[in-house]
Amino acid sequence: MNTSKWKSILGFVALDEYPNLPCPYCHQESLNIDESSIISREVSNNYKKIASRHFNLELTKQKEKAVVQEKLIGKMLGSNSVLGLFGAAAVIYHEVVKPNYHFCKFTAFMTCASCNDNITVTGLSQEQAEQDTEKKQLPSLYKIDHFSVPVPMFEISPTVPASIQLELLGAFNYFHIDTNSSASKLRRAIEKFCSELGMKPNALARQIKELETKYPTEASFLNTLRLVGNEGTHSDNVDEDDLLLAFDIVEEVLAIFPRLAKLERLKAPQAQLEDKFDKKKAQTEAKTLEHEK
Repeated sequence: MNTSKWKSILGFVALDEYPNLPCPYCHQESLNIDESSIISREVSNNYKKIASRHFNLELTKQKEKAVVQEKLIGKMLGSNSVLGLFGAAAVIYHEVVKPNYHFCKFTAFMTCASCNDNITVTGLSQEQAEQDTEKKQLPSLYKIDHFSVPVPMFEISPTVPASIQLELLGAFNYFHIDTNSSASKLRRAIEKFCSELGMKPNALARQIKELETKYPTEASFLNTLRLVGNEGTHSDNVDEDDLLLAFDIVEEVLAIFPRLAKLERLKAPQAQLEDKFDKKKAQTEAKTLEHEK
């Protein structure tokens, strides 16, 4: 999994810096925002009361930055030196002339350059409020909260059962807006994993324990993922970094399914070779036929 790609879009990003994402249809990394399709409206006061996590996080960052700058200005002015006055003036000037951004809600299409298919996305943007021709117009910044079709954060083998894929894609989609719900969906994917490997309905911890006898490595990883899922389901302490680590583990655990599928395919050539070279088996089969006569 390309962790750095997903980390790069955790916050607000300019369009020219937005990475190509995996297309949910052709799976090529050719999906990007169609700038001509963007529609935005400034957020209302009502929205601010029930705003998304990313909106509140960004406001908190801006407030913290303002406090740091105020302290810096106070320290510079308190030095009673010409250099301090110039430094404070530079900070104040930067704050005055920097672009004034306001928050908007936006919707847009993302189009795949490989298959030309598309999905819709919604989220938040920061757009420059004042249009001053004498100042350089800086780009708007975007944070996608929702994809109409889940974008896979790593390639999922077609051998992975559909029941697991469905829950995992849900975890991927919630990653961008609600990390705890994402962790909860991840737990559901683990439950489906155990069921697909033949574990009887039971508490998840017991299912994983039973899985240990046949798949000890996978069971160990699954137990770690169970803890993440429990935290997301019963508490609210799971963040994006936690999920990226968890998804990296999931990707490796899911490798069991292509391996099992390959072993199943190899049974036919195995039987063919045994029929040809296993003389004891051939003799046993011959005696059985003779006895039946």
